[in-house]
Amino acid sequence: MAINLKTDPISKSFYQYLWPALTGMVIKSLFIMGDAWFVGHGVGPDGLGAIALTIPAFSIFTAIAMMVGIGGAALMSIEVGKGNVSSGQTLFSQSMLVTALFSTITVTAALFWLDEMVVLMGATGYMAELAHDYLSVMLPFFVLYSLAWVMSCFVRNDTNPKLATYAMSIGAVVNLVLDYFFVLDFGWGMKGAAYGTAISQVVIACILLSHFVRKQGTLELSLKGIGFNKVPSILKIGTPTFFIEVTAAMTILLFNYVLLHQFGENHIIAYGLTANVGVFALFVMVGIAQACQPIISFNHGASQPKRVDEIFRLGLKSALGSALVFMILVYLFAPKIAAFYLGASSDLIGLSATALTFFFFAVPLMGVNLVIANLFQATAKPKQATLISLGRGFVFVALGIIILPKLFPEQRIWASILFAETVTAIFSLSMLRAYKKRFSGSLEEQAA
Repeated sequence: MAINLKTDPISKSFYQYLWPALTGMVIKSLFIMGDAWFVGHGVGPDGLGAIALTIPAFSIFTAIAMMVGIGGAALMSIEVGKGNVSSGQTLFSQSMLVTALFSTITVTAALFWLDEMVVLMGATGYMAELAHDYLSVMLPFFVLYSLAWVMSCFVRNDTNPKLATYAMSIGAVVNLVLDYFFVLDFGWGMKGAAYGTAISQVVIACILLSHFVRKQGTLELSLKGIGFNKVPSILKIGTPTFFIEVTAAMTILLFNYVLLHQFGENHIIAYGLTANVGVFALFVMVGIAQACQPIISFNHGASQPKRVDEIFRLGLKSALGSALVFMILVYLFAPKIAAFYLGASSDLIGLSATALTFFFFAVPLMGVNLVIANLFQATAKPKQATLISLGRGFVFVALGIIILPKLFPEQRIWASILFAETVTAIFSLSMLRAYKKRFSGSLEEQAA
């Protein structure tokens, strides 16, 4: 069924984008959680710790891909909303080019300084060896990973969200099947988990390419519009997303340093488990934001502020509702979730359950902050979105890590994320109020 972002009811457009986006993100989070389960059982708790230590490396490449993909795709939707289809093609071509350049340079540097990078992560001994094994296999595939991520953003905004979902879903299934054989059956350990993830990225990229081969949208995989003249605009809009990922990497490095030096490896393992389970809630929030983004951008470009406001409200309600469900479920079942990954006899269940509970207390506010940041980004207001991203992603988390352990018992370092999301929500809601006040005149004019 064709999607008409200009005339279809907002709720219809939202659900047409929501289910594919949500399904894709949920499946992606499930395969990350499944990856962690296979590593936890096939390698051991140290494997979970090693994964936690390698997350910053993933975050850097994801940051590049998301900055270019979301920035370029948002601008494309705005241009298409104005009727400038050729400009949309130019944005796509230049987004793919700059992603290939950025990711290739970063991969080359990371491979050259791999040993130093592992040390920078704070890894030592056996955990360092596991982290090195994982990254040595994964790094060469990060160029393809970045390009596939950018393609998925444009395919979704090119009115084909279902294909992006199919690609993510099939890739996730392939990854889990390969994990079973490589990690458990063949006993390849961390390298087996990395090979499974790498091969799944090849599958995802091949499926996404079918959008252009079958000409299912307005975009072409060609050299039309190739160059760099649109790159500054793409990077400007995508900067908030870049900061979300980069500050997440910085936060994880800070967490790893504090946990290793003040508490020990058990805390790293608990943090690794929390990060891999928490990604489910985070990705659901991101999926909801992704469903809103093309509709907001298109109608912003088409000068339809009432429809922009309507989709924003729908996205905010969806994020809050799902976040509250997650928070309650984890509060009730945190020890059982920890035991599922660590084994019922593990002495780390209590510590991990505490970390999980505090993280999920922050999820409702996380949803609010992400949806508001997405509104600003989708309407080409990157400054506000960047402030929200920096606040929740690093600045207030760092403050929480420094302040909370001094004010409360040592376990309260886990409340740093809750502290950061709470303070950020105060700022994001105040910026939203100013935004709504500024554009209330436009809404009144359209209503009249």
